[in-house]
Amino acid sequence: MDQDVRALRNYVAEHLGDELIEWPGGRPGEVEVALVDAVMSIRARYGRPERTEDEVVLKPTGVHRAVAAFRRLRGEGPLDDLRALADVDPVDLTRALGSQRTGGILKAEAIVRAAAALVDVGVTRADHVEPEDEIQKRAYTSVRGLGWVTWDYLGMLLGRPGVKADRWVIQAVCNAVRRPVTAVEARDVVLATADAMAESPSRLEHALWAYERTAAQS
Repeated sequence: MDQDVRALRNYVAEHLGDELIEWPGGRPGEVEVALVDAVMSIRARYGRPERTEDEVVLKPTGVHRAVAAFRRLRGEGPLDDLRALADVDPVDLTRALGSQRTGGILKAEAIVRAAAALVDVGVTRADHVEPEDEIQKRAYTSVRGLGWVTWDYLGMLLGRPGVKADRWVIQAVCNAVRRPVTAVEARDVVLATADAMAESPSRLEHALWAYERTAAQS
């Protein structure tokens, strides 16, 4: 592990520089929005939020589009009650979010099922979510198509330090250590490197993710 941490630190210094880009901050205090974001991010483009350029309003794209549609369905918020989300009709949610699937089921259905599973173990608000709690983790991952990577990401979106070991983060660690790594290995190396750098793991993860994604598109 020490050798991998040194390798990733060197990779960061060479490619990302001294100042890491900021982690956007997630969806603090809104567990419903965070759950939608986490599930809709599976194998999807994150896109951009709505913004104005030269007096022209650019509509949100990717996951941001789905989150905006969810807010139109549920209201502007704060949206912090999984009991309400568990009661949303999956048909209405699919109409808002689209027909993307994970594990063979509609993401909208997975979101509603995950909300219900978490409510069953006593999780209803953002401040109830504890990524290290095995009971909560098992409840979330009991839903077909949902795994530990997006469970960790849900915690990150709610302000808990963490690492979403998706394809770009795995690629960054692979490039740094010069061998294939699993998602678990990538997460552990990023966490250990963040600790060695006295850096937020969420910020380091986001900087690696952004660098690899941009490099792949150039």
